Amino acid sequence: MATGRSSFAKRQRDMAKKAKAQAKREKRLDKSEYGDDSDTEEVVDDGPKLSNDDVMARIEDLHRRYDDGQMDLDTFDEQRAALMAQISVD
Repeated sequence: MATGRSSFAKRQRDMAKKAKAQAKREKRLDKSEYGDDSDTEEVVDDGPKLSNDDVMARIEDLHRRYDDGQMDLDTFDEQRAALMAQISVD
């Protein structure tokens, strides 16, 4: 009998998707504030892709800052999901 619970990976994907949607929403709002109503798609390059070691180091730093009380749970979850989405599986 199924428990109806989401898997860890599914929750991570959902959180990454929500973080991406929030960033897109904020970008769209900023764009409309400055009067730029062009409908052209803009390709955003986040710079060079981080290696898995770099991503894991950033996640470790994120955990340390959360444990030290420097950020709330929602911010921690959003940033962790964004970082986890950058990990590449070979």
